[in-house]
Amino acid sequence: MTTTYRLCCLLALALVQTMPLAQTQSNSASAGALSPAVAHIADAATTGDAQAQYTLARMYSSGNGVPKDPATAVLWLQKAANQGHADAQYSLGTSYLMGDGVPKDPAAAAAWLSKSAQQGNAAAQTNLGAMYLNGDGVAQDFRLALSWLEKAAAQGQPLAQYSLGKMYQNGYGVRTDEAAALPWYARAAAQNYVPAVQALAQLKSPAAALAVAKGDAAAPPAPPQVALINTVQAWAASWSSKDVDTYLSHYANDFRTPNGESRSDWAAQRRARIEGRKRIAVAILAPQVELSGDTATVTFTQQYLADNFSETGKKTLLLARRGDAWKILQETAGKAVPTNKEQKRR
Repeated sequence: MTTTYRLCCLLALALVQTMPLAQTQSNSASAGALSPAVAHIADAATTGDAQAQYTLARMYSSGNGVPKDPATAVLWLQKAANQGHADAQYSLGTSYLMGDGVPKDPAAAAAWLSKSAQQGNAAAQTNLGAMYLNGDGVAQDFRLALSWLEKAAAQGQPLAQYSLGKMYQNGYGVRTDEAAALPWYARAAAQNYVPAVQALAQLKSPAAALAVAKGDAAAPPAPPQVALINTVQAWAASWSSKDVDTYLSHYANDFRTPNGESRSDWAAQRRARIEGRKRIAVAILAPQVELSGDTATVTFTQQYLADNFSETGKKTLLLARRGDAWKILQETAGKAVPTNKEQKRR
């Protein structure tokens, strides 16, 4: 199972390194010549704002706007993590896991990943599950591995889904059952996760397995949480690609507009704002789902980048089931940390 562990580590690194950042200054910027945007974040971080501390840590980790400095990144991650910031706890745990900016310390990695996982961070749940699965830095515990991987898989993490397939296929802490492995492989393969596609082909009934992966046969239905997170990710993707028609289609006809205007007026305003941007990038981090019948609440950290404006903040979407689809009924933004002083609405 060493391969699973290494893949989890790669997932963690990829998530840290591909988060959208405000590229407001050259990577060669010096600490004494911070741009106003970076200085604004640094000031907020210094006064104890956990989100700003996390944003500043990511900038030092990648070298965007400040000199790349993994050790300084870890210091800011520690400050944010100590305040309970789930994404910072995840990133700090990953730093200890990989020895990035700090000496490798699997025990510290497990401790911080656990704190983040308990707050619903899917990537932390995946890595923590892998650590328990392999006994890396923690006592091997298949029961805990299964529990954390199931939580991450329900949030749509393909690596967690693939790992669950491996557990069932090989009988790691569960009864060996290829029939139970197949739907997990299929869900990961549907997200173009190559190891899952390969695993499907190696099952004893490869034709049936591949048919499920390709959609030619029915797999057991995914949990509603998966459909909800997929909906939110598709909404963000359409926003990022400026596909306004698809973006607006994610909102219910009875969407509760923020200022009480008609839906048509609100939609026209959104179209104008989105089409007025040269580029947009929206990332959804650590989504948490609460179901209540035919309605659901999805809360997440949203990272938004458009032209020379960037901010990170909490957002909550209230969704309602409309036929076979989930539609946004209400959208609520929490406190954000802007990376410049632009006050225009997105």
